Amino acid sequence: MNLKALLFAFFSLVSLLSAEPVFRIHDGKAWRDFDSAEWDKLPRAEIKAMARDKTERTYSGVPLAEILKLIPTSSGATLRGPELAKVIVFTAADGYRASFSLAELDESFRKQNIILADKVDGKPLSEFEGKRMIVAGDDLRHSRWIRQVTGVLVVDPAVPQP
Repeated sequence: MNLKALLFAFFSLVSLLSAEPVFRIHDGKAWRDFDSAEWDKLPRAEIKAMARDKTERTYSGVPLAEILKLIPTSSGATLRGPELAKVIVFTAADGYRASFSLAELDESFRKQNIILADKVDGKPLSEFEGKRMIVAGDDLRHSRWIRQVTGVLVVDPAVPQP
């Protein structure tokens, strides 16, 4: 192997090892890093919503219902009883947090209009918005439109949290 190929392999490996996860998921037991390759395999959706500047924009990304499928918890027809008390908390790089009930994000309970967006009007989100942001298209206020999403945490209010 020549030196150029060896250096390329080395820096490729360093890049892979140092890459930050897209976001992290905590299922109530342990954290799991979620990487770009997994993100790219998920189904996508678009929603039109009024941005903070009062202009209608088209956001695209992964429906939160799809992200819930990555978390071992009940969903659909089996979502009942104690599972209905669970809450999904999204965290941002600056520590901001907002929550949704598990049933609120389950497609069997309500029509979905909430995504973890990575594009707006066909372009990547701004640096301010970060690589991923929650867009809750039906919310009348933007308080749960979390920018720079870094983590997803499943919380059962009856159980002490990590």
